[in-house]
Amino acid sequence: MKSTFLNSSLLISLLVMSASLRAETYNLQMTGNILSRTCEVENETQTVDIGKFSASDFTSTGSVSAEKEFDIRLTGCGSSASDVVISFSGIADKDNSRLLALSDGDNVAKGVGIEIIDNKTRVLIPINFDGVPAYSLTPGADNTLTFALRYKSTQDVVVPGNAAAVMYFDLQYQ
Repeated sequence: MKSTFLNSSLLISLLVMSASLRAETYNLQMTGNILSRTCEVENETQTVDIGKFSASDFTSTGSVSAEKEFDIRLTGCGSSASDVVISFSGIADKDNSRLLALSDGDNVAKGVGIEIIDNKTRVLIPINFDGVPAYSLTPGADNTLTFALRYKSTQDVVVPGNAAAVMYFDLQYQ
């Protein structure tokens, strides 16, 4: 009995010693930058009424409605806020992944999605696309980025109904 106790004690001591001998030290370095103030978004939530259109206005796949402009106003921009990349995200249309899908619900229009356009360059901006070029900002001033929205048919026949959607945008300062 005494030898079993001694053997157990010895085994426990060896395990404790070997655990302490295996301790290793790792190095973790942190880097970063402290930047001056970027910008504030004036209206974090906006509602844009694109308009009311007849289903017969969309005569074939690719037909578009009139555009509705909207602004993203950036206020209180700091002295280092010189460029910004904006990306729009949301649920992509199942027939045309470059368009924003209409929100699900009762009496939703079918065969149409929402297209985003840079109002200055007239370049189409696909939803969920990361390759958008940077927009120049005036450092230390308020800035306005103007875009347009329009409906675009994704099928030859558009079924009338509600045509609302939710879109998000992210700003990445350069």
